[in-house]
Amino acid sequence: MSMKRIVGFFSHLLHPCDCGRTKKLLYEFVEGDLNSETSHRLEKHLGDCPSCLEYVKSYRRTIELTHCHCLPEKPMPDALKQKLHEFIEQNPDLK
Repeated sequence: MSMKRIVGFFSHLLHPCDCGRTKKLLYEFVEGDLNSETSHRLEKHLGDCPSCLEYVKSYRRTIELTHCHCLPEKPMPDALKQKLHEFIEQNPDLK
């Protein structure tokens, strides 16, 4: 095991809250929707945290497989979009 991975492992143990933030930002990160500072900080965390890096890789692979094997994407009805936005606003811990 390289020194970087060892340091990353212990860094992860000392700062597990970063992992929770990683998961909350995952969709925006994978889609490229984060601002450059947040994206850079997340990439730094991924460089130090093998478990989060594996999580991101599996998330990307899931998206890739879904796009390859699912029916063509259909637009979400406006009424459903509105209900979803309202639900998310009423549950800020889900953001």
